[in-house]
Amino acid sequence: MFMSLTHLEPAALSRRVALFFVTLATACYLAVPVQAQTTTFAARKHTVTVAVMGDSVAHDLGRGMEDLFAKNDRIRVIRQTKFATGLVRIDYYNWNKVARNFLHRHKPDVVFIMIGGNDHQTIRRHGKRYDPGTKAWRAEYARLVSHFMSNFSRKHTHAKVYWVSLPPVRLSRLSAAFRTINAIYRYEAKKHGFHYLSIWKKFLVNGRYSSFGDNLRGVKRRLRMQDGQHFTEDGRLLLAHDVARAAGLR
Repeated sequence: MFMSLTHLEPAALSRRVALFFVTLATACYLAVPVQAQTTTFAARKHTVTVAVMGDSVAHDLGRGMEDLFAKNDRIRVIRQTKFATGLVRIDYYNWNKVARNFLHRHKPDVVFIMIGGNDHQTIRRHGKRYDPGTKAWRAEYARLVSHFMSNFSRKHTHAKVYWVSLPPVRLSRLSAAFRTINAIYRYEAKKHGFHYLSIWKKFLVNGRYSSFGDNLRGVKRRLRMQDGQHFTEDGRLLLAHDVARAAGLR
């Protein structure tokens, strides 16, 4: 049954429409594997500055990128990562301000964003409370994500921006939450003209989470840390390789 929108005020109508599309994106979420883009940065003659931004999992991606391109003098990797941060608690760490300052200072050619592992929590804004798992939370979180993405508009940077999905994790309840969050990222990334890269299936074995898998050499190794979220050295390198290849850096 479709809800009637004709009686709503413009502001309420806007909120309802936004909520509808976020809910639809969540319901239709499919973990599409990372796919290669057509742009090949590796063919450029000048040094390509690659920036990795986000939380502690982005830190893993950044370290993997550094190792991957350690002997490539045409690719410079820089990291702007902060543990235990996200887009919900901007009172603790304001990623909007950090992103703008970082882009102005470093002027990267490529930006990989990986964030959200700490965002499955209550959102408090202007005296209101939004609890995880609710439609109101999804709509408010989508607004926060959209606001953050606006920092990467052509007004602030000419970099190609890639939003990397959250990976599956050991705790099934948290993995389910990450699926919902990834659906929001996918929808908002399309709106803002970002490339969305899903790594979800890459770190599943027979459709389930596993700490082990084949590394870049095809040898079975531990890819995830004991906490069931972060990546080992082999995992970091595999993650970086797949993301870099999708962006045309390999």
